[in-house]
Amino acid sequence: MDVQQVENVKDPKYQMIIENFRFFGIGCILYGILFAICLYYGFFGISVPILTIGTQIYLILCFKRLQLDRNKKSYFYLVTWLLLGISNCLTGSGNLVFFNTCGMFLLFLCFLFENYFHTEKWGFDKFLLELIVTPFAAVGNVDAFILSAHHFFTVKEEKKNSKVKYVWLGILIAIPLLIVILALLASADVVFKNILFHFSWNFMPKRPIWFIILFVVGIFGSHGILAYLSGKVMNEVKEKEKKWEPVVGITFLSILTIVYLVFSVIQISYLFLGEFTLPSGVTYAEYARSGFFQLLFVCLINLATILICISFFREQKALKIILTIFSACTYIMLASSAMRMILYIEAYQLTFLRLIVLWALVVIAISLIYCLITIYKPDFRLFSCITITVTVCYLVLSFARPDYVIAKYNLVSGKEKADLSYLFSLSSDAVAAMDEEGLIEDILINEEFYDRAYPQTLPSHYYIWDESILSFNFSHYKARNIIDGYLKDSELF
Repeated sequence: MDVQQVENVKDPKYQMIIENFRFFGIGCILYGILFAICLYYGFFGISVPILTIGTQIYLILCFKRLQLDRNKKSYFYLVTWLLLGISNCLTGSGNLVFFNTCGMFLLFLCFLFENYFHTEKWGFDKFLLELIVTPFAAVGNVDAFILSAHHFFTVKEEKKNSKVKYVWLGILIAIPLLIVILALLASADVVFKNILFHFSWNFMPKRPIWFIILFVVGIFGSHGILAYLSGKVMNEVKEKEKKWEPVVGITFLSILTIVYLVFSVIQISYLFLGEFTLPSGVTYAEYARSGFFQLLFVCLINLATILICISFFREQKALKIILTIFSACTYIMLASSAMRMILYIEAYQLTFLRLIVLWALVVIAISLIYCLITIYKPDFRLFSCITITVTVCYLVLSFARPDYVIAKYNLVSGKEKADLSYLFSLSSDAVAAMDEEGLIEDILINEEFYDRAYPQTLPSHYYIWDESILSFNFSHYKARNIIDGYLKDSELF
């Protein structure tokens, strides 16, 4: 696309981004530097909330330059996005950091949608589609940065501003010359070489390729997503007409509902009330402690089925009734899965996966309430409510530090039966619980606990010294201080 094609771009926001390289282009370069510096040491440190704040400030400045009216409802996404960033530097759990980072990216996209478009008439399927498409579409717009730079260096500007491009050209010429000259001077003088080496060791990244990759991703990713959303005309989204025949939905839902009703009666009779005799060879404990993962998966399928029916089938009274019964059966399955999981945890203690299952059951149960409301009130903002609920519930889970909760529960329920090898595999979050329940001290002074722990050792990631102030992590710091209070020379450290 050349300059003439740029001038023919219809959307004014996109044209503004292409023609205003001084703000958006240079801004993305500076953001790329911040992105690379903050993520160079990973996602565990205080650099994550710093990057989050920097990203939010830059986005707000971009919105102001593009004359976008900021949606006050989007501040929820802004605040929760920052809270997840803060959670990253408070935990040592890799699982939690991964989920936090995914959540931050989704909240980032939701924040953009709320400010770029009028989402009041978006259905659940529309939101979901845009969340999937936007990252890939942004990659397809990475050429917008090159186009903007080309436009900046070739378009005729006023004389007083034309010298800026020559400054940039001089910088581009100086970079390769500087590299060659520094190499020659370093080989010519040993003192200069030592000074240069000392500077590069302390200030230059030890893994330059990784730093360059992050820098490039920061530049082209930020500019690409701004260009894509600015060039996407979607401010007036008409409410789509539901075209699917409701008889289809009534038919397959009726078949499934009959099966679920029979299954629900069995759950109430055998599991909840325990009034009937189980098959020979099967104890009540074995019956109650199995099948929770399968039921969770069925509940997820049911939730997806309800969302599809709400989004695509035409409204009909019979369909609404069937969906209501279908949802009621799903609640019974949720209760069955929760009861089975609780009994299983009481017998075999808590793990991260089992905790996540309980959390997911709560979220699905709340989401089903919103689905029931939408069945009888189609204009209900289903996606927003589910998003807010999932976000708030996840924030509670994230700041609770699951590894701490797991270690605390397992030790309180009985140190004698606790699986020490599993506790030692947890992140630094678990160290505080071990200390509070006296496990570390017991291992050091109690022969029984020592024999159960040996040859296990406290994992090395409990005692990692952060490479940089930007990678400082509060969970690692607290764990180090706790361990320092015990015998460092012990075989367990």
